[in-house]
Amino acid sequence: MKNKEYLTVRQEELMNFLWRVNEPMTANEMAEKLETEGWNNVTLFKTVQSLTNDGYLDVVGLEKTVKTYARKLSPAISKNDYYASVLKKRGVDSSSIGTITAVLIGADKKSPEEKDAAVIAELERIISRIRQKECVI
Repeated sequence: MKNKEYLTVRQEELMNFLWRVNEPMTANEMAEKLETEGWNNVTLFKTVQSLTNDGYLDVVGLEKTVKTYARKLSPAISKNDYYASVLKKRGVDSSSIGTITAVLIGADKKSPEEKDAAVIAELERIISRIRQKECVI
């Protein structure tokens, strides 16, 4: 992946849309679905081309449209992987996991003891889910 350090605001909006729909789409399909959100075709096609060139979108197939073929595109990186890389590039490391977890679960405003208990409980749930996945054959 050639990718740039960070996505632009428009690129991030399009990637969030694609992560949400979670299915390969042609640029025309994206344009149809995003028209109501203020995307015009020129901006969309330029953004798609930029994301493809930077390695954020993969061509995963072709779809015939009348006499031509359109590329089916899908994110080349998951949302979690992208945002984790952004945090890492900005200096956030594993020592911040407790604080980040507290903010994400809404425990950051609690007393230190309550916050720590909530973070530990959440991390234990995450570890348990990971262990369950490892045991599945």
